[in-house]
Amino acid sequence: MNEITVQNWYKDLVEDCHNIITEAVFQSRWALVEGYHSLGQRIISEHESFERANIYGEKIVQGLAESLSMSPRMIWYAVQFAKKYPDLNNIPEGKNITWNKIITKYLTTSKKITQQVEYLKCPDCNTEFQCPNCGRKIKKGEA
Repeated sequence: MNEITVQNWYKDLVEDCHNIITEAVFQSRWALVEGYHSLGQRIISEHESFERANIYGEKIVQGLAESLSMSPRMIWYAVQFAKKYPDLNNIPEGKNITWNKIITKYLTTSKKITQQVEYLKCPDCNTEFQCPNCGRKIKKGEA
């Protein structure tokens, strides 16, 4: 096999195959981003129906998520994404981005971070906590 791997035709084959795989992975990631963006836009287009969510709570999103066999969180991410970036040409990092990165870097709220940080022990007194966002102090045993 070593004789083959040093031949130019084989090196060209390997390079072409790498390029095909790289392009396919890129296209699949971008297609997922476009798909969730379209999903969010379609849901937003039902604005009046979703305004009723204020009356019915989250039942509309829950029902839609159940009907689509998706998590309600993913539905909300798609809506957030379409609202925040109505034009896909304006998303950070351009087409070199993944759906996971969009969620974790650009859509996740600081609430999750706050909840994690709020319950860390204070390095000075070891009994008091302070949220870096709201400044609320919590004594040991509270929360």
